[in-house]
Formats: sequence, C-alpha cells, structure tokens
Amino acid sequence: MEFCSKVAHVGLCTDAKTGAISTPIYQSATFRHPGLGQSTGFDYSRTQNPTRKVLEEAVADLENGIAGFAFSSGMAAVSGVLMIYSSGDHLVVVEDCYGGTYRILDKVFARFGITTTFVDSSDMTEIAQAITQDTKAILVETPTNPLMKIADIRQIAALAHQHKLHCIVDNTFLTPYFQRPLELGADIVIHSGTKYLSGHNDVLCGIVVAREAELAEKIRFIQNATGAVLGPQDCWLLLRG
Repeated sequence: MEFCSKVAHVGLCTDAKTGAISTPIYQSATFRHPGLGQSTGFDYSRTQNPTRKVLEEAVADLENGIAGFAFSSGMAAVSGVLMIYSSGDHLVVVEDCYGGTYRILDKVFARFGITTTFVDSSDMTEIAQAITQDTKAILVETPTNPLMKIADIRQIAALAHQHKLHCIVDNTFLTPYFQRPLELGADIVIHSGTKYLSGHNDVLCGIVVAREAELAEKIRFIQNATGAVLGPQDCWLLLRG
C-alpha cells in the first residue's frame, strides 16, 4: 500500500468485534478475563490498551518498523530509549539536539553514570572520533532543532553498525512522510508526536519505533515497567491527527 493510502486508513475499521469505522476509545484501566487463566490479550492498560495497540501498530507501519510504542510525551519516549543503557555506557549525541534531550542527558542520566559526547552530526569525522570502547549508541536529529543541520543517516547507521552500536534518530521534524530512518539503517526512531504527527496542538505524546525484535522487546519492557504510556483518548486523538 502506498504511504498516503496507509495514512488515510490509519485507525479505520480496526474493531472487528463491533464493526466500528473509527477506532473506539477504550477508556478502561483493566479488562475482564473470559475465565481463569484466560486472557483476551488485554489485562491492564499500562501494559496494553486496544486503542493504544492500534496506534502503535499504525506508527510502526508508517516507519516500516517491527513495533511501535506510544509514550505520554516526547521526553518520555526519549527517556524510555535512554533507559536501555547502563552505568558506564557512553553515547555520541548531536550537539544541536532538542533542549529537553540535552537537559535529561546532562542533568539526569549523567547522575546514573551514562556519559555523553556532543558532536556536530553533519561531520562524519567528528562522529567517528567521538566513539570509544564504552560507546553504545549514536543519537541524532535531522534536521536538528533549532539550527536545522542535516545528518547523513545512512552513513551514520553504517558507522554505528561497524562498531556494533545502535543508531537512534529523532524524526520529529520530517515525520515518516518525508523521511523513514529505519529504511536507511537506523535501529530506533523517536518522535515528539505532539508536533506534526498530531497536527492539532491538542495532545502531548511521544512515539518510539524499533526496527528489530530484540530492541523492541527491551523498549516494551521499559514502557510497561516505567508506565509512561499514552492514555486511550490521547491515542485516539493522535490516530485522528
């Protein structure tokens, strides 16, 4: 299906049980089981909610990833991804990153022993020179916020994989309509869905999409463990957007 057709069909006719054209808002914290030891696949909305499931599958499809995850804000999404890493790990990050990303790396994750080197992500030599034996990922925005610098995702992903690192791309500015980083070799895509994915200035949300199952399972665990999930009504608003 062409990209524009995918977008046009997002959130439509997903509820086989009722035949609802628009995905219903399942405003429920918990779900009744058919019987002892039986589950419909939905138990507790922190773990999964039917409205959120439709949204997460939709964003994964738009980015051509294996799984998508809806968080309560863009920074919750960034935090969820950063929680993959451990004390002693090192990250190479674009110097012209979103202020909230810089702040959480410099003021929060630094206290937990995760170190960061900020680089000009338009300079491949500078990126390569920043990699150490402790580096675990390269995180870029392209275009950057606010200076609109451009990074070569394909080259950065190739460099990352050469060193067995993750390549993470914040795709907020261009959205999957203009740029799909996973197709260029990135491992994880992040969005502040508050911006262009929503488009109506009425929902705060973050999106993460993973390219492969192993990373998807790590993010799924963190999303459920920390609980910064997007509520069903906001999921519906983002589906509409």
